[in-house]
Amino acid sequence: MFLIKKAFIRLFAVMKMEIKVNYMYRHIITLLLTAFISACGGGGDENSDVITVSKPPKATNVALKGSGNDNGIQSGQEVIGQYTFNSASIPPGLDASIGFWETESGTSIHRGLKYRIPYDNSLAGTQIRFCVKPFNRIDRKAGKKACSKFVLITPVFFDPSTPMVKILSNAYTPEVVGGELLTFIIDKNGDIVDDEHGFRWKRNGQIIPNENSGSYLLTVADEGKYISVCIINQVTNTLISCSEETNMIQGAAGSEPVAIINPLLDQIELGKSAFLDYEFLDFDNDKEDLDSTSFSWFLDGQPVAKTQSLYIETSMVNKQLKGCVTPYSLTGWPKAGDVTCTEAVTVQPLPNDTPHALNVVISGHRFEGETLIGTYRYFESNNNPETQSEYSWTIVSNDQEKQVSNEQSYRLQDGDLGKGNKVRFCVTPINSHARGYASCRTEDIAWLDGEGNFKEGGEVTANLKGFPEFSQAYWLSSDEDTALPLAINTRSNSVSPLAIESPLSNFINLRPMRLCISFDNNLLNSDDVCREIPVGNKLTRYIRLKDEQGVHAAININQSVVVDKHYRLHRPHTWSEFKALPKNMQSEFSSAESSHLIGESYSGVKMTPQQANKFCLLMHGATGLASPVFYNKFATGSDLSNSWPTELMLQEFVAKGPDGYYQLDNSGFTPPVPADLRKKYAFMCVSLAP
Repeated sequence: MFLIKKAFIRLFAVMKMEIKVNYMYRHIITLLLTAFISACGGGGDENSDVITVSKPPKATNVALKGSGNDNGIQSGQEVIGQYTFNSASIPPGLDASIGFWETESGTSIHRGLKYRIPYDNSLAGTQIRFCVKPFNRIDRKAGKKACSKFVLITPVFFDPSTPMVKILSNAYTPEVVGGELLTFIIDKNGDIVDDEHGFRWKRNGQIIPNENSGSYLLTVADEGKYISVCIINQVTNTLISCSEETNMIQGAAGSEPVAIINPLLDQIELGKSAFLDYEFLDFDNDKEDLDSTSFSWFLDGQPVAKTQSLYIETSMVNKQLKGCVTPYSLTGWPKAGDVTCTEAVTVQPLPNDTPHALNVVISGHRFEGETLIGTYRYFESNNNPETQSEYSWTIVSNDQEKQVSNEQSYRLQDGDLGKGNKVRFCVTPINSHARGYASCRTEDIAWLDGEGNFKEGGEVTANLKGFPEFSQAYWLSSDEDTALPLAINTRSNSVSPLAIESPLSNFINLRPMRLCISFDNNLLNSDDVCREIPVGNKLTRYIRLKDEQGVHAAININQSVVVDKHYRLHRPHTWSEFKALPKNMQSEFSSAESSHLIGESYSGVKMTPQQANKFCLLMHGATGLASPVFYNKFATGSDLSNSWPTELMLQEFVAKGPDGYYQLDNSGFTPPVPADLRKKYAFMCVSLAP
């Protein structure tokens, strides 16, 4: 079997470049991989029992989240499924279940926990339910389908006063990468409108550059996102209306990812580290999901670790060791590949005639600016003393290794950081008689990212890697004037999700969030370590802010609020939001410039009165620039209730009076003070509420 594996690896090395190009080779290699994994059982000896107990998992408590669904769900409403994953396998299972929605006829209409019912009443009168196919990521066992009760979809009735744009969708066909979204425009009576309109497509509420036609081809960048479209009056350059968002865009179905593992060293000895070196391969060119790809080590068939590297201890000598990798793709479907394992090798005792470095350890917190120390225990059977052993520190990034120091200690630099980066310390023991073999230790450099929705009503969880053990964790706004810990978790090495809630919104809105860990029972100490949640693939609905330190993901609460039931008041834009617009849109507003906000890391945006009104019409539609009534009644003094930062609301604003003249917002003077048409002011926009 080992010869078969070596032959296969050689074949793959020769053909792997052609695989990515040639369609026929691609399927040949897929078949070879399938046959090989089936024949070899993933590596290891055939008699070893990898899983002590392996039983199909179960999904219980399958239901729709929230109350009030028994009387039906209205078209256009978003529903969320929930369930409890139960596994009796040993070791415990990891949930990789598949959730989906189906009609009473058994037709599957959407994959995922969340589903937005089509707004066009195409499913009205139909009953649907949420189902789960439980799947254990560890032992690959699948359980029986479990479903919630059926609920009836009721129609929605509307009578808009302006033309509405809709995304043409088949309720029974989910939107998938590679598919095309088509549009149609109707009037208040539901009749098709044939007038010419401009189009603007959005991804998660952000304008997609250079997409201005009546159809849109879904790309990989759209997977996991929500798409909507707006129509523009091309004569007045005014936004007319926007569609509702699609359901979450699904990944394109293709081949599952594969992990090609390099064999373990023939001589794995006590005191050294074994490392799972593999190549991620996906024939659809999907990227690897580093958060989900999992590792496991087995000693005489029993699981011993779930890390990429394993330090060899005395208890492992003369036992059979093998490692396994389960690859995951960040995009596409299916996400998970089959588990692939190395051939088992025997852990060897130490030879007697050479010096050895045992128990190699990297000490210290693996954050930038922290000093790491490599330690080890020198051993030589003839008691020849150690002379001048050699040290090496390297940073491993994207499978490339860069040497950074030859000392026994190393201070991590800012450039060493990066998702998936590792630090490696190696020591080559030397005495006056012989030179030993290098022994190394590899550890993850600390990093974290966020997963979830950075908008009101959302929730964000933190993914940590390479962090030291800690006593408690909490979240902290980047607002240095308000040091209030949020979502405190006092359990060791545990982090609570951050719920984006209105009572907290004023001092966290438009600000990045940091996750902090404490090594004692006190919070906000000088030795607490805090790291900002960065922009990432799994973090959505944030406001992208840019300053001298780089790009930040900021909380996005109440970008607009409904006032007087009929109007929508929009928060003043930030300069970063303006600069994020497509270049052709920015060029239409030559007067735009940033406005400094005292004590804030971001800036506002200001324009001349006429261009500010034009901007409001293009971005949000009629009515345009807010009138003094809106400033006085809904903005001035109410920034706390709107959750808008105080400094953003203390700017000098321009308003448009009922007579069409531009004036200062809430000067309190009668008659009002006219605005200088050449001067630039901050502004707010008002549009009609749908």
